[in-house]
Amino acid sequence: MKISGVMAGVLLLGGVGLAGQAAAACSGTALDVTQLSAKFSGNTVCAQRAGDRWQEYHQGTGSGDLIDWKMGPGHAVDPSKQVGTWSATNTGMAYDYGSGGQYTYQVFDNNDGTYSFCNGAEMAVTVRSGQGACP
Repeated sequence: MKISGVMAGVLLLGGVGLAGQAAAACSGTALDVTQLSAKFSGNTVCAQRAGDRWQEYHQGTGSGDLIDWKMGPGHAVDPSKQVGTWSATNTGMAYDYGSGGQYTYQVFDNNDGTYSFCNGAEMAVTVRSGQGACP
C-alpha cells in the first residue's frame, strides 16, 4: 500500500533526491516559522519519486488541514481528501497523518525554485500557488 503524503514519502527515499532534479544539500539556514507560514499556507506542495506523485494542499495560515489533491475534488474514483494536519513551527514543518505517523522536517530554500525537506532523508519539492493539480 502506498504511503500517502509528501512528507511520509520522504521516509521512503533513503536520501535519494527526486528524479530529474538535482539533490539539494540540506544545509545552510533553515526557513523560520514566519517564512514557512508565508511559503506554504494556502499552497500545494508538489513532489515526485519514480512513478509516484504527491500533491498536498496546505489549508489554513500557519497550520490547518492537509489535503491530498489526488485527481481533484470531483473525481469519481480518486477524489481529494484530508490526510492529516500541518503546522509551521520554530523547528520546521510538522505533519500529523493520524495512524500514518507524525513527522517534523527542517525546510531549506534551494534557491532554484525547490525546497528541501530534511529529516534523516531529503526530498526536494516545488510549491504551487493555491490549491490544485501540480504541473
